[in-house]
Amino acid sequence: FWLDGFYMFFNFFIFSIVISGFYKVLEVVFSNAGITAKTIAIIDISSLPTLLQLLVFFVLLDFVQWATHILLHKYSFLWQFHKVHHSVQEMGFAAHLRYHWMENIFYKPLKVFAVMLLGGFEPEQAYIVHFIAISIGHINHANVKITWGPFKYIFNNPVMHLYHHSAEPPKGKYGVNFGISLSLWDYLFKTNYIPEDSGNVKLGFSGDENFPSGFLQQERYGFSRPKKKEVK
Repeated sequence: FWLDGFYMFFNFFIFSIVISGFYKVLEVVFSNAGITAKTIAIIDISSLPTLLQLLVFFVLLDFVQWATHILLHKYSFLWQFHKVHHSVQEMGFAAHLRYHWMENIFYKPLKVFAVMLLGGFEPEQAYIVHFIAISIGHINHANVKITWGPFKYIFNNPVMHLYHHSAEPPKGKYGVNFGISLSLWDYLFKTNYIPEDSGNVKLGFSGDENFPSGFLQQERYGFSRPKKKEVK
């Protein structure tokens, strides 16, 4: 819990300050080059009601994160960093906060690009979607065994995500249930797996007994060359 708590402080405070400054520099560079959100927008949703704008953004952003999440599992270089999150041995809401800062490097540009595709969408509104997504993420990592009943085909849930963290991936070596807030994409693209409602499964990944337990060691791990291919 304390390790996860420090990850929260590091990822949501220290790293956020650094990455925000970096994006400000990029904003200036692109602006000077004549590239703005309006120049690359392909859909203008400014005429839609605010709630509908938020819904469109929420769905688009979730799909981008779902696709990125699959890449984190599929490619060894990315998986080396994503292992930090999968080193969790017991689910709890704070487990949601344990992830390598490099994941922000992979996710953030794609999320920003998704915002820029929506003409008329105010970036300030993104904080509402971010808050909702963070809340859903906390619930999905909590040690509770709920599936939302028939709504499990739309929304991700703790049991689905528990099987995502399974030490032995049920469907092939890359895993299952990659959804962030929505389970819809997993059902559409056949990456879903939820055999029962209790969700009793060993967590981790192959070889996790050799994975470092300290923050600094985990942060360095992804930059080292993997010794052998491991089950994802």
